[in-house]
Amino acid sequence: MKRRGFTLVELLVVIAIIGVLVALLLPAVQAAREAARRMQCQNNVKQVALAMHNYHDTFLRLPPGQWNNFYSNDAPWIRGCWVQPILPFIEQKNLYEVYNAARLTNGDWALLCPNKDSIIKSLICPSDGNSPKTKTTDTNSVGGANVMQGMHVNYAVCSGASTYGPNGDNLDGMFYTKSFLRLADAVDGTANTLLCSEICISPDKTANDLRGRYCNSWEGNSWFSALNPPNTSVPDAQNYQGQSIKQAPVTSVTTTSGSQALYARSYHPAGVSVGLLDGSVRFMTNNVNAVTYKALATRNGGEPTGDF
Repeated sequence: MKRRGFTLVELLVVIAIIGVLVALLLPAVQAAREAARRMQCQNNVKQVALAMHNYHDTFLRLPPGQWNNFYSNDAPWIRGCWVQPILPFIEQKNLYEVYNAARLTNGDWALLCPNKDSIIKSLICPSDGNSPKTKTTDTNSVGGANVMQGMHVNYAVCSGASTYGPNGDNLDGMFYTKSFLRLADAVDGTANTLLCSEICISPDKTANDLRGRYCNSWEGNSWFSALNPPNTSVPDAQNYQGQSIKQAPVTSVTTTSGSQALYARSYHPAGVSVGLLDGSVRFMTNNVNAVTYKALATRNGGEPTGDF
């Protein structure tokens, strides 16, 4: 007796059923993967917050948002920002020592330090497919060789609820040029004050995009403002070049306009991870109340924050 095989119709039915099952399961698998990435991102934000607290415990102040005024080269750590000082507190002491030894002999330049392309996993959001970014259009001479300007970070500190102004100084958040604030300066309370969040990285294609470039901090490249909500359609505003992408549009402004600003952005559905000054981590949705969001960004505005 001959064994009966599958008919073409039966085979097509089986393939159709498998296709339906895959279509049903794929979104669930993707959602589970994104949930894991979001959890890792929030853990990274937590590490930044703890590093800030450990730095504060050691030096009795927070690091500055940026060491030099906008469009100037003020020592120490010329073109450096808040990232360099916290490296020893995120298990990057060896990298910090390389940077510190180099800047003591190169005229205090963070931009001219070697090993800037070292990948710091705790400063990368796993949901950002453009990160880690180490390739840059501009290069600099380090040790006689032209090298790119290094890794870009996905995490940014909060400058307040306004644009940065022409010099990036004396803003209403916890971080700005030469800020060096203390936790006690958060009169609104550490549980009611934003410390950090996320930004999206844009690849250098035909021009430089400085967003997240922590060894060439020129105009608040690693800050964010709460002037607009997370993942706003309003473009970031910077003076020096920039490359717009769908998730992170950017527009060019003059150096004297005072309208420079970056906004919190991520590839997580519906919001961004944020760290508060008390060290806690939350997920801030895109539709957060605008008044509440701005109140959280200021350190001593006296505004009631309400639920968020």
